Amino acid sequence: MLKPKIVFSVFILFLLAGCNVLGQKDISEMDPAELPDVIAFQDDFTREFMSSLEEVEDGYYLFESKTGGYTMMYPENATMNQTYYQKNKDTFETIQFGHSNENAEIPFYVRATYDKNKDTKNTDIYLDLLSSSISYEGEFEQLEYTDKDIYFGTMKHVTELEDLSEKSSTYRFFGFIQSKNNDQAVRYTLNVLCDDEEIGCDYDLDSIENGVKKVMESIEFN
Repeated sequence: MLKPKIVFSVFILFLLAGCNVLGQKDISEMDPAELPDVIAFQDDFTREFMSSLEEVEDGYYLFESKTGGYTMMYPENATMNQTYYQKNKDTFETIQFGHSNENAEIPFYVRATYDKNKDTKNTDIYLDLLSSSISYEGEFEQLEYTDKDIYFGTMKHVTELEDLSEKSSTYRFFGFIQSKNNDQAVRYTLNVLCDDEEIGCDYDLDSIENGVKKVMESIEFN
């Protein structure tokens, strides 16, 4: 027969466990009125990726991949594009999110691809994949951390519009984030749009670069 103290302890543990389950209500199922008044939570699809109601840094919340493979900082007013979303079990996922020209001082979009397989240890293959996807022919800066390596690059891409009378430009900040502890990696590209190449856009590119690196540094593989 269990002693009264043991029974009481078991009861308390059960009660705490129940409270914890209630406290971890799925954010995607919550009433938007209960959530932060930012796009990351007010957009139906985007909030499916938000794992906490607490800011990780001013203007950023915590994104969690639906593969369960990684988390990273996510800008509060960026919309996740459901059209470009792809996922294969827990080994592959592609996302796209950003600000359009209509609702942002600096219009941008991000494409990030997560891979989980032994090939991610072959750095050259994935750097080639990243370079070919954005027509980049330069070298990468290597940033080394305790748990990951980041291979980082930047470029400017100019596009002629259909009537050939105007040009637009895209500033690209991109990297390959490679786990040191397992077979996981993310290819990440942020594209900043400038509609008129002739006039130009008054962007603080150094600040944008630092911001992109900070997001890449925030990636944690599970």
